[in-house]
Amino acid sequence: MARDCREPFHGGSFFDHEGLPYCETHYHAKRGSLCAGCSKPITGRCITAMFKKFHPEHFVCAFCLKQLNKGTFKEQNDKPYCHQCFDKLFG
Repeated sequence: MARDCREPFHGGSFFDHEGLPYCETHYHAKRGSLCAGCSKPITGRCITAMFKKFHPEHFVCAFCLKQLNKGTFKEQNDKPYCHQCFDKLFG
């Protein structure tokens, strides 16, 4: 049974973190590898920005929703914006 959610392990497999059994979601939550955009585990490529982690496709402009890349965005009120939207909204 999973440590945090107390759900049974499907197929008998679980994730070990510091010697304790976790489901995939809580394992990634403990490791800090849940996507800030969709709240699902990140197992492949990852963008770290604004002290959060994202699937690359979920790191988007808060206004136009265009996909962003690390270093090609501006931040306002803890939200990322593309340069064009940032200039329109805050320039």
